[in-house]
Amino acid sequence: MSQKSKNEYIERMRMRCQGRGREGKSRLLDELVEVCGLSRKHAIKSMNQTVGSTVGRTETQGRKATYGDAERKVIKIIWLAANQACGKLLKPMIKIWLPHYEKQHGRLGNGLRKKRKAISARSIDRLLAPEKASEKRKRNTGTKPGTLIKTQIPIRADNDDIECPGYLEADTVAHCGNRLEGDFVWTVDLTDVHTQWTECRAVWNKGQHGVVTAIAEIEEVVPFDRIAFDSDNGSEFLNWHLVQYLQERGDC
Repeated sequence: MSQKSKNEYIERMRMRCQGRGREGKSRLLDELVEVCGLSRKHAIKSMNQTVGSTVGRTETQGRKATYGDAERKVIKIIWLAANQACGKLLKPMIKIWLPHYEKQHGRLGNGLRKKRKAISARSIDRLLAPEKASEKRKRNTGTKPGTLIKTQIPIRADNDDIECPGYLEADTVAHCGNRLEGDFVWTVDLTDVHTQWTECRAVWNKGQHGVVTAIAEIEEVVPFDRIAFDSDNGSEFLNWHLVQYLQERGDC
Protein backbone atom coordinates (compact mmCIF):
# COMPACT_ATOMS: atom_id res chain seq x y z
CA MET A 1 0.00 0.00 0.00
CA SER A 2 1.41 3.40 -0.97
CA GLN A 3 1.69 6.22 1.56
CA LYS A 4 -0.99 8.14 -0.30
CA SER A 5 -3.38 5.18 0.00
CA LYS A 6 -2.54 4.83 3.69
CA ASN A 7 -3.30 8.51 4.30
CA GLU A 8 -6.64 8.20 2.53
CA TYR A 9 -7.52 5.07 4.49
CA ILE A 10 -6.52 6.64 7.83
CA GLU A 11 -8.60 9.70 7.00
CA ARG A 12 -11.61 7.46 6.34
CA MET A 13 -11.01 5.67 9.66
CA ARG A 14 -10.96 9.02 11.52
CA MET A 15 -14.38 9.83 10.10
CA ARG A 16 -15.72 6.40 11.10
CA CYS A 17 -14.31 6.87 14.58
CA GLN A 18 -16.48 9.96 15.24
CA GLY A 19 -19.17 9.30 17.88
CA ARG A 20 -18.03 5.75 18.65
CA GLY A 21 -17.48 4.47 22.13
CA ARG A 22 -14.36 3.00 23.66
CA GLU A 23 -15.05 -0.51 22.39
CA GLY A 24 -15.88 0.68 18.86
CA LYS A 25 -12.72 2.78 18.65
CA SER A 26 -10.65 -0.19 19.86
CA ARG A 27 -12.03 -2.38 17.05
CA LEU A 28 -11.21 0.33 14.48
CA LEU A 29 -7.66 0.53 15.85
CA ASP A 30 -7.30 -3.23 15.50
CA GLU A 31 -8.41 -2.95 11.87
CA LEU A 32 -6.03 -0.05 11.18
CA VAL A 33 -3.08 -1.93 12.67
CA GLU A 34 -3.85 -5.02 10.59
CA VAL A 35 -4.50 -3.25 7.27
CA CYS A 36 -1.69 -0.65 7.38
CA GLY A 37 0.90 -2.64 9.34
CA LEU A 38 1.27 0.08 11.99
CA SER A 39 2.18 -0.35 15.63
CA ARG A 40 -0.73 0.30 17.97
CA LYS A 41 0.88 3.46 19.37
CA HIS A 42 1.41 4.80 15.85
CA ALA A 43 -2.20 3.94 14.96
CA ILE A 44 -3.52 5.77 18.05
CA LYS A 45 -1.40 8.84 17.23
CA SER A 46 -2.67 8.86 13.63
CA MET A 47 -6.31 8.49 14.70
CA ASN A 48 -5.98 11.35 17.20
CA GLN A 49 -5.04 13.86 14.49
CA THR A 50 -7.63 16.29 13.17
CA VAL A 51 -9.95 15.06 10.43
CA GLY A 52 -8.59 16.24 7.06
CA SER A 53 -5.03 16.78 8.33
CA THR A 54 -3.45 14.27 5.91
CA VAL A 55 -5.65 14.70 2.83
CA GLY A 56 -3.52 15.68 -0.19
CA ARG A 57 -0.27 15.66 1.79
CA THR A 58 2.63 14.77 -0.52
CA GLU A 59 5.74 15.87 1.37
CA THR A 60 8.19 13.16 2.39
CA GLN A 61 9.17 12.61 5.99
CA GLY A 62 12.69 12.67 7.37
CA ARG A 63 15.74 14.81 6.72
CA LYS A 64 16.07 16.44 3.34
CA ALA A 65 18.57 14.70 1.07
CA THR A 66 22.00 16.38 0.95
CA TYR A 67 23.00 14.90 -2.40
CA GLY A 68 20.88 14.66 -5.53
CA ASP A 69 20.96 14.23 -9.29
CA ALA A 70 23.73 16.77 -9.84
CA GLU A 71 26.09 14.89 -7.53
CA ARG A 72 25.00 11.53 -8.91
CA LYS A 73 25.79 12.57 -12.48
CA VAL A 74 29.40 13.48 -11.68
CA ILE A 75 30.02 10.51 -9.39
CA LYS A 76 28.58 8.09 -11.94
CA ILE A 77 31.03 9.24 -14.62
CA ILE A 78 33.97 8.89 -12.21
CA TRP A 79 32.63 5.53 -10.98
CA LEU A 80 32.47 4.12 -14.51
CA ALA A 81 35.94 5.45 -15.34
CA ALA A 82 37.32 3.90 -12.12
CA ASN A 83 36.06 0.42 -13.06
CA GLN A 84 32.91 0.64 -10.93
CA ALA A 85 34.60 0.65 -7.53
CA CYS A 86 32.57 0.40 -4.32
CA GLY A 87 31.93 3.46 -2.16
CA LYS A 88 34.88 2.86 0.19
CA LEU A 89 37.33 2.61 -2.70
CA LEU A 90 35.72 5.35 -4.77
CA LYS A 91 35.72 8.03 -2.04
CA PRO A 92 39.52 8.63 -2.05
CA MET A 93 39.52 8.42 -5.87
CA ILE A 94 37.11 11.33 -6.30
CA LYS A 95 39.70 13.95 -5.30
CA ILE A 96 42.17 12.49 -7.81
CA TRP A 97 39.64 12.11 -10.63
CA LEU A 98 37.91 15.50 -10.30
CA PRO A 99 40.56 17.51 -12.23
CA HIS A 100 40.33 15.03 -15.13
CA TYR A 101 36.54 15.18 -15.01
CA GLU A 102 36.59 19.00 -15.19
CA LYS A 103 38.96 18.99 -18.16
CA GLN A 104 36.51 16.88 -20.13
CA HIS A 105 33.11 18.03 -18.82
CA GLY A 106 33.72 21.58 -17.57
CA ARG A 107 34.56 23.11 -14.22
CA LEU A 108 32.26 22.53 -11.26
CA GLY A 109 30.97 25.26 -8.98
CA ASN A 110 32.61 25.66 -5.59
CA GLY A 111 29.56 24.34 -3.74
CA LEU A 112 29.30 21.29 -5.95
CA ARG A 113 33.03 20.64 -5.70
CA LYS A 114 32.95 20.77 -1.87
CA LYS A 115 30.05 18.33 -1.79
CA ARG A 116 31.94 15.89 -4.01
CA LYS A 117 34.95 15.92 -1.71
CA ALA A 118 32.91 15.70 1.51
CA ILE A 119 30.58 12.87 0.48
CA SER A 120 30.86 9.68 2.57
CA ALA A 121 31.32 6.17 1.23
CA ARG A 122 27.80 5.18 2.29
CA SER A 123 26.30 8.20 0.55
CA ILE A 124 28.18 7.23 -2.60
CA ASP A 125 26.72 3.73 -2.47
CA ARG A 126 23.20 5.12 -1.93
CA LEU A 127 23.54 7.55 -4.83
CA LEU A 128 24.86 4.86 -7.16
CA ALA A 129 22.37 2.15 -6.14
CA PRO A 130 19.98 2.79 -9.07
CA GLU A 131 22.92 3.11 -11.47
CA LYS A 132 24.35 -0.24 -10.33
CA ALA A 133 20.96 -1.87 -10.77
CA SER A 134 20.61 -0.51 -14.33
CA GLU A 135 24.17 -1.45 -15.28
CA LYS A 136 23.59 -5.10 -14.25
CA ARG A 137 27.33 -5.59 -14.22
CA LYS A 138 28.61 -9.13 -14.73
CA ARG A 139 32.19 -9.97 -13.96
CA ASN A 140 34.06 -12.55 -16.01
CA THR A 141 35.59 -15.14 -13.72
CA GLY A 142 37.40 -18.29 -14.68
CA THR A 143 37.46 -19.73 -11.16
CA LYS A 144 35.36 -22.89 -11.02
CA PRO A 145 35.37 -24.10 -7.40
CA GLY A 146 36.90 -27.49 -6.80
CA THR A 147 34.98 -29.53 -4.22
CA LEU A 148 36.61 -32.98 -4.18
CA ILE A 149 39.27 -32.22 -1.54
CA LYS A 150 38.06 -28.83 -0.30
CA THR A 151 37.19 -30.07 3.19
CA GLN A 152 40.61 -31.69 3.63
CA ILE A 153 42.64 -28.49 3.15
CA PRO A 154 43.45 -26.24 6.15
CA ILE A 155 42.49 -22.57 5.78
CA ARG A 156 44.88 -19.68 6.50
CA ALA A 157 42.95 -16.67 7.83
CA ASP A 158 45.72 -14.03 7.44
CA ASN A 159 49.43 -13.56 6.84
CA ASP A 160 50.37 -11.63 9.98
CA ASP A 161 52.49 -14.48 11.36
CA ILE A 162 54.68 -14.82 8.25
CA GLU A 163 58.20 -13.60 9.00
CA CYS A 164 60.33 -15.42 6.41
CA PRO A 165 60.27 -16.39 2.71
CA GLY A 166 58.70 -19.65 1.57
CA TYR A 167 54.98 -19.00 1.83
CA LEU A 168 53.78 -19.05 -1.77
CA GLU A 169 50.39 -17.78 -2.94
CA ALA A 170 49.12 -19.07 -6.27
CA ASP A 171 46.57 -17.72 -8.73
CA THR A 172 45.72 -17.91 -12.41
CA VAL A 173 44.99 -15.07 -14.86
CA ALA A 174 42.96 -15.50 -18.05
CA HIS A 175 44.16 -13.84 -21.26
CA CYS A 176 40.79 -13.94 -23.00
CA GLY A 177 39.72 -10.33 -23.52
CA ASN A 178 36.10 -9.81 -22.52
CA ARG A 179 34.91 -13.39 -23.14
CA LEU A 180 35.73 -16.74 -21.54
CA GLU A 181 34.51 -18.92 -24.41
CA GLY A 182 36.95 -21.09 -26.32
CA ASP A 183 40.61 -21.95 -25.77
CA PHE A 184 43.22 -19.40 -24.69
CA VAL A 185 46.35 -18.93 -22.61
CA TRP A 186 46.35 -18.59 -18.83
CA THR A 187 49.14 -17.36 -16.58
CA VAL A 188 50.02 -19.32 -13.45
CA ASP A 189 51.26 -16.78 -10.91
CA LEU A 190 53.17 -17.64 -7.72
CA THR A 191 54.07 -14.87 -5.25
CA ASP A 192 56.08 -15.15 -2.05
CA VAL A 193 54.15 -13.36 0.70
CA HIS A 194 57.20 -12.14 2.64
CA THR A 195 59.47 -10.93 -0.18
CA GLN A 196 56.83 -10.38 -2.91
CA TRP A 197 59.05 -12.38 -5.28
CA THR A 198 56.79 -13.26 -8.22
CA GLU A 199 57.16 -15.85 -10.97
CA CYS A 200 54.74 -16.44 -13.87
CA ARG A 201 54.35 -19.24 -16.41
CA ALA A 202 51.96 -19.53 -19.35
CA VAL A 203 49.73 -22.59 -19.73
CA TRP A 204 47.11 -23.59 -22.30
CA ASN A 205 43.59 -23.81 -20.84
CA LYS A 206 44.90 -24.29 -17.26
CA GLY A 207 44.55 -28.06 -17.31
CA GLN A 208 45.71 -29.89 -14.18
CA HIS A 209 48.83 -31.33 -15.83
CA GLY A 210 49.84 -27.96 -17.30
CA VAL A 211 49.33 -26.12 -13.99
CA VAL A 212 51.37 -28.68 -12.02
CA THR A 213 54.14 -28.50 -14.64
CA ALA A 214 54.18 -24.68 -14.42
CA ILE A 215 54.37 -24.78 -10.61
CA ALA A 216 57.23 -27.29 -10.76
CA GLU A 217 59.16 -25.01 -13.15
CA ILE A 218 58.64 -22.02 -10.86
CA GLU A 219 59.73 -23.92 -7.73
CA GLU A 220 62.99 -24.83 -9.44
CA VAL A 221 64.00 -21.18 -9.82
CA VAL A 222 62.80 -19.44 -6.63
CA PRO A 223 65.81 -18.85 -4.32
CA PHE A 224 64.28 -20.20 -1.09
CA ASP A 225 62.74 -23.35 0.33
CA ARG A 226 59.00 -23.83 0.04
CA ILE A 227 57.22 -23.84 3.41
CA ALA A 228 53.56 -23.50 2.42
CA PHE A 229 51.42 -23.30 -0.69
CA ASP A 230 48.21 -21.18 -0.62
CA SER A 231 45.73 -20.84 -3.48
CA ASP A 232 42.11 -19.98 -4.18
CA ASN A 233 39.45 -22.70 -4.46
CA GLY A 234 39.75 -23.14 -8.23
CA SER A 235 39.66 -26.69 -9.59
CA GLU A 236 43.09 -26.15 -11.22
CA PHE A 237 44.52 -26.16 -7.65
CA LEU A 238 42.08 -28.31 -5.66
CA ASN A 239 42.87 -31.63 -7.34
CA TRP A 240 44.80 -34.79 -6.49
CA HIS A 241 47.46 -34.13 -9.16
CA LEU A 242 48.69 -31.03 -7.32
CA VAL A 243 48.28 -32.63 -3.88
CA GLN A 244 50.43 -35.57 -4.92
CA TYR A 245 53.09 -33.25 -6.35
CA LEU A 246 53.23 -31.13 -3.19
CA GLN A 247 53.37 -34.23 -0.97
CA GLU A 248 56.29 -35.57 -2.97
CA ARG A 249 58.03 -32.18 -2.62
CA GLY A 250 57.30 -32.13 1.10
CA ASP A 251 55.08 -28.99 1.00
CA CYS A 252 51.95 -30.61 2.43
